Amino acid sequence: MNNIFEYLKWRGDISFDIEPLNEVDNLILCAFSYIRIENIIEPSETKSIKELYPNYLNSEKKESILLKNQNTLFSLLEKSNRFKNVKIAKFTKETSKLQEKQFCAMTFILSDKELFIAFRGTDETLTGWKENFNLSYQETASQKRAVSYIEEIAMHTKKEITIGGHSKGGNLAMYGYVNSKDTIRKKIKKTYNNDGPGLNSKIENNSELKETEKNITTFIPKASIVGGFFDNHSVIKIIESNSIGILEHDLYTWKIDGNSIVTAKNMDKKTKEICNYINEKLKEMPEEKKRKIINFIYELLSSFGINDIEEVLQKLGKNNFLLKKYNLSIEDMQLVWKLLPLILEIIKKYS
Repeated sequence: MNNIFEYLKWRGDISFDIEPLNEVDNLILCAFSYIRIENIIEPSETKSIKELYPNYLNSEKKESILLKNQNTLFSLLEKSNRFKNVKIAKFTKETSKLQEKQFCAMTFILSDKELFIAFRGTDETLTGWKENFNLSYQETASQKRAVSYIEEIAMHTKKEITIGGHSKGGNLAMYGYVNSKDTIRKKIKKTYNNDGPGLNSKIENNSELKETEKNITTFIPKASIVGGFFDNHSVIKIIESNSIGILEHDLYTWKIDGNSIVTAKNMDKKTKEICNYINEKLKEMPEEKKRKIINFIYELLSSFGINDIEEVLQKLGKNNFLLKKYNLSIEDMQLVWKLLPLILEIIKKYS
């Protein structure tokens, strides 16, 4: 079954002036948002994908499976009539340990009529993962920044705006849209949450926000747990992947047919059970308890470093002092042990 690379080879000759943005284009731009262009573009600059590509080839890069996909994507975009002249503006990257914030966004100028705002998902930094955990019980610094970023762009353009993101980036797109002012939301044509968590129960208690979410489309692979976290009242589409299990979270594996993402009938039964279990536990648990569990996981990972996942797995049972420090019960640890393999698998995949 086709993926985004096959789509580019098929649809790459048709510009956005002729064929407006679709859900697969959204996926491609969100995938591009992970590419490390921070060293080749300034926040004040506006450059096309074609202009950026030579500098990207000359920039220092690590070898990884993920980078291989990114290199292929960038190469295909640079050759594509549809994407090569797309301009990137307002590139913004902000990381703060103090604020527990890992934020990255960019604006793609697609044509004279439309633009696309993409929010990057979690990177390999521990700060980024800590903020991911914080989504379960509080509004994060990146969520608030997503609102201000959208408003900054919307206030200075008459173009139609589409917003999207993958993983945490999808959550930021979702949060940014529902929490923007009414005048700003009217300028937004579409919002895509690509396998990102929903909004935590504290936010979801607002009935007005629930209604606003219906203007958002969320894509969730049938066996990926990430998009099943927290409440989500958007239009949810369960989709097919060429991979299995948690690896379906990788958007490069999503099945594409023409200009659409291939849908599935139902979410995997076991995956749904895990999501329901975790969501129910999170709803029942007081905020202070969530904070303790999250800080426990964060300190545990910090104590070993996230670069050596095997070492973390080997030594998990040897840190009883942390259990005592955070006063965690056996029931609390049951939730930790359900979450931790997922967390480690994702870190291993994307670091």
